[in-house]
Amino acid sequence: MDKREYLVRTFSRTKKKDYENYILTALWHKVDNLNLKPVSQQYVKRENSYALMDLYFPQIHVGIEVDEAFHKNIRSQDELRMDDILSAVKEDELEDFLILRIDATLPINQIHERINECVEIIKKRAEARPLYWLLYEEELESCRSQTHLSIHDKIAFQDIKDIANTVFGKNAKRYQRSYFRIGPQLWLWCPKLSIVKEGSRKSAAAGWLNVLADDWTYIDESHEDEEIVSKRKEAYKREVQSGEERAVFAKYKDNLGVHRYRFVDVFRIAGVSPEDSRFIRYERVKEEIEIVH
Repeated sequence: MDKREYLVRTFSRTKKKDYENYILTALWHKVDNLNLKPVSQQYVKRENSYALMDLYFPQIHVGIEVDEAFHKNIRSQDELRMDDILSAVKEDELEDFLILRIDATLPINQIHERINECVEIIKKRAEARPLYWLLYEEELESCRSQTHLSIHDKIAFQDIKDIANTVFGKNAKRYQRSYFRIGPQLWLWCPKLSIVKEGSRKSAAAGWLNVLADDWTYIDESHEDEEIVSKRKEAYKREVQSGEERAVFAKYKDNLGVHRYRFVDVFRIAGVSPEDSRFIRYERVKEEIEIVH
C-alpha cells in the first residue's frame, strides 16, 4: 500500500478511542514529516511483560502512550497473541529508546502543551538522522543489497515467494507450501506459531503445534493428530543424522492486520522435547543467514 493508504489505516485504528484519536492525530499533524513512519498499537517487550504503545516511530525509537482514566497497557505474555509477540519491539535492544506519555485527563490547554513538548522532541530526533520511508518493494531491494539477513533486521515479508526470491536468489512466481527445500542442506519453513494460553497449547494452522521459546532459542513442533505425532517421532532420527537446517520465517499479522513473515533464526533438529515427549525440538544454530546473490 502507498503512504496515504497506510496512514489512513494506521490512524483509523484509534477512531473508537476518542481521547487517544484526538491526541495522536493532533501530534501527527504537528510533526508534519512524511518521511517519518508511524506505527499504531505497537507492543514493546520489557523484562517480564509487554507494554502497548499507542503510537511508535521505529526510525527514531520513540513511542507515545496516551494515559486515560482506567487505561491499562501492561500485559503478560499469556494475554497476547503470537502475532503481537513477533511484531513487538525489544526495549533492551535499543539504547536510545524513549517513551513519551500524554495524560488525556488533563484540561485541553495542558494536553496541547504536552503535545507540543512531545512534537519538539520528535522533531529534534528526526533532524538528527537521515530519514527515508521505504515502500515494500524498496525494502526488498534494500534487503537484497545486504550480505546477510539477521533476526535484528526489521523487514517483514508479505509472501513466501518474496522470501525465496529476495534471500535465496530464486525466481519463483508463487509457492503453495510453507515448508520446502531451498538448498542442499537447508529447508525454508514458514510456520504459523502457536501460543500457550492458560497452560494449553493451541494450533494456529492445520492442527500443527509450533511453539517458539520466549528467547527464540528453540521451537517445539507437534500436531493435534496422534497418528502424525507417531510418524514424526519415527522419522526424526533420520533428520538428526542428516544435519539439515531450517531457515524459519514465522507467519503473523502485523499492526494493520496484514499477514507477514519474519525471520526468527536458523534451527536444527535436536530430538524429542525434554518438556513434552509429543513434541520434536529444533534448536537455534544461527541468528543470521547469508543472502544469495
